[in-house]
Amino acid sequence: MFTIRLRRNVAIASASLIMMGTATTGLLSGNAQAAPATPGVTAHSITIGASVPLSGLAVSYKNVSGAANAVFQWVNKHGGVNGRKINYIRLDDCYNLAAYGLGCTAGASTTTLSVNQKLVAQDHVFATVGSLGTAAQESVLSYLKQNGVPQLFVNSGSSTWNQPSAYPNLFGFQTSYQAEGKIFAHYIKTHFAGKKVGFIGQNDDFGADGYTGLMDGGLTIAPSDHLNYNAADAITGSSNDIQQDIATLKADGVGVVVLDSVPAFTAGILQIAGLESYSPQWVISSVGSDPTSVNSVAEGGAVTMTEFPAFSQTSDPWIPWLRKVLMADPTDFPGLTAKTVLTGNEIYGASFAVAFVETLKATGKNVTRASFVKTLTSTNLSTPAIIPLRYSKSNHQGLMGGTIAIVAGNGSKPPVDVFEGNTDVFTTTNAPSSPLKASSKFTITAIPSWLK
Repeated sequence: MFTIRLRRNVAIASASLIMMGTATTGLLSGNAQAAPATPGVTAHSITIGASVPLSGLAVSYKNVSGAANAVFQWVNKHGGVNGRKINYIRLDDCYNLAAYGLGCTAGASTTTLSVNQKLVAQDHVFATVGSLGTAAQESVLSYLKQNGVPQLFVNSGSSTWNQPSAYPNLFGFQTSYQAEGKIFAHYIKTHFAGKKVGFIGQNDDFGADGYTGLMDGGLTIAPSDHLNYNAADAITGSSNDIQQDIATLKADGVGVVVLDSVPAFTAGILQIAGLESYSPQWVISSVGSDPTSVNSVAEGGAVTMTEFPAFSQTSDPWIPWLRKVLMADPTDFPGLTAKTVLTGNEIYGASFAVAFVETLKATGKNVTRASFVKTLTSTNLSTPAIIPLRYSKSNHQGLMGGTIAIVAGNGSKPPVDVFEGNTDVFTTTNAPSSPLKASSKFTITAIPSWLK
């Protein structure tokens, strides 16, 4: 039985005690030292960091930063970037939920803020790269801005990351939840016309933006079928938990349920729906649908979205390259072989790492925070994504589209793969009136020769 109970409309609490000395370090840890002229940059190295869940409720995302680190280690083994090796420090922030336990090993007083304070004040990072979590990363926006630290490629689809006027050094990476919602709305209207639609989403920008995208895409969801859970409120014993939500959707005759949920909650929702003999068509956000993370037979046939090629598409040159890179990193990926199933987490982490090293190389030898950001907003980047990645002075969101994919059933076993049907690749923006632009072709960019 899924033991995490989900209650709605409970504000996310934050730990009141921030103890700099208790932040748990990741696989690499820099020593406190006097900061150079450009923090994190020396003649032979560049130090970057990330606050990510390495334990606790969202530990299924661990391989995202692991894959990024594998790319950085690969680059280091091949001479670095413009003569500099990359030192990537990953610290466990438990999705900013350490105070709640939930399997976190970082210490109850650990918060995303305390971890970032260590990265900035002790490790003197050049930038944070690939930090994860909507509410978690929103909690450090002001701190990083005040200290002039670029917050690059945040692992979240919140529209918060696209505020170039207020936060010129803040950049998202993945397709926004609003854009994803629009794509889902188009697919639902096309393939499930006439079916009643319901929604269960995380009670922060993740769920709010995703729901907004569905509305912008023209869906109608009754207020009683618009349900939320709070990631911080996973305490057992609630009488107002997900069972009631499932019962409501079932009683209302909802035939299509959209989930904006992290994998642990996706698994729980599917499990409880099974116990209630409720089997709607599931439509699951890309961040909560990875089949090996969800690990549920009931996910077979679910609709999701992706900005990346399926790992089974070996004709895409990035897939065999990625496997080679991961196999060269036995620390993050011990035992990985040519037959090991890769996931969307690895492709995602490798993609933003590639974007970082490409930008770093294009910046040249004289690296400052300002010169890096200027290069990032003026360079066409080659990544494993199936849509182009191009930032600008006015657009810091990152990827802005994707294609529909289906979680492949695996008989009596949990699914391990998704397949991309013969559907269009869509791009759009966060603007409510921005239409979906469809293309019948994936964009496959060449791997830069110096990365091979």
